[in-house]
Amino acid sequence: MFQRILRDAFVIVFGNLETVFKVCGAWFVLQSVLLLLVQAMVGGMPGETTAAAGDPVQVSPAQMLASLLMMAVGIVAAASISVAWHRFGLLGERPGFIHLQLGAIEGRFIVKTLLIALVAFLVLLPISIAAALLSAVIQSPVMIVILFLIATVFVTPHLLRLYLVLPAVSVERPIGLKEAYKLGYGLGWPMIGAGIVLFLPFILVAILLQYLSVLAGSGGLLALLIMIKLALLNVLLQIILTVLGISVITAAYRIAMERQNAATQETPSNPA
Repeated sequence: MFQRILRDAFVIVFGNLETVFKVCGAWFVLQSVLLLLVQAMVGGMPGETTAAAGDPVQVSPAQMLASLLMMAVGIVAAASISVAWHRFGLLGERPGFIHLQLGAIEGRFIVKTLLIALVAFLVLLPISIAAALLSAVIQSPVMIVILFLIATVFVTPHLLRLYLVLPAVSVERPIGLKEAYKLGYGLGWPMIGAGIVLFLPFILVAILLQYLSVLAGSGGLLALLIMIKLALLNVLLQIILTVLGISVITAAYRIAMERQNAATQETPSNPA
């Protein structure tokens, strides 16, 4: 299953790059333009606020509203991109040249995504508390991080199985979290493995681009042109990473549905 998910996710992305940019392009442009407007109007995002050493960072109401706006747009963009890509991968539905779709399906997708986030929070909260208490007993602050990471490694495959609700709602065949977890049996670790193999090369390239942008920041027209090219490459990498992550879930959902259909066909019907 690992090889199948890896192959399917890779092929669907790099075999359809034109569709990738149609699905993501308009949303990425919109978010970039909105970010520039927000920075121009409120003087930067809260994370960029500077303060003297030892002084608390002051966040203005305008900056807080700007952050909430950017977060909301990011959630909507992620839902629209994900729904379009799931529908392309599972139904062959191709988006238009400018894809800024937002409707009932995307709304249900957002609700399901927030529900998964809530479940993850409720699962990880007691783990965090237990790790903190154990760390306090043995008086080793580093242990809280180590114990939390170890526990997360074992919990993550189970949480990933819940993500199968997202392609299901995208193709208008909604299922519950319990059914998604059941359908995803044996797919958690293959999804993680495929994601690591697909993401790692691009993450390394992104780190290299960041390093090169620091080297190029010495001023001058040539440095400016280099930084613009590096910024564009960084955006392309973000697009590829976004769609690769969605494709891993798409591929896993396809396998789950194939297994379900095969099991249904093998089950003899009850006599009349």
